[in-house]
Amino acid sequence: MDAHHSVMPEDRSRELRSAIRRVFLDVWDPIRISDEPNAQDEYDGYIGPVLELLTKGGSDKRIMDHLLWATSRMGMDGSRVSLQTVVEALRRIDWPGKPGIATKS
Repeated sequence: MDAHHSVMPEDRSRELRSAIRRVFLDVWDPIRISDEPNAQDEYDGYIGPVLELLTKGGSDKRIMDHLLWATSRMGMDGSRVSLQTVVEALRRIDWPGKPGIATKS
């Protein structure tokens, strides 16, 4: 089966979603809620599309376009943080099957 079409195990998907959440809160955070304990799930609705873009080889531009769309949907100005910085942080996340990451045989 092609790596782009294989299903990621649920525990790995949870780990990757958690890592994306951390990037959203620590790097992106357009509405500045990272220090608000009751709002840690505020960006969770945007994780799925970014997860898919990352794991299916989406370009940096497509990821930035999605984040810009999400930011504008929140009524915020997307220029507060460099979206390239956010994409770079997302690209540093490792997962099984990531291009360039050796997998155990």
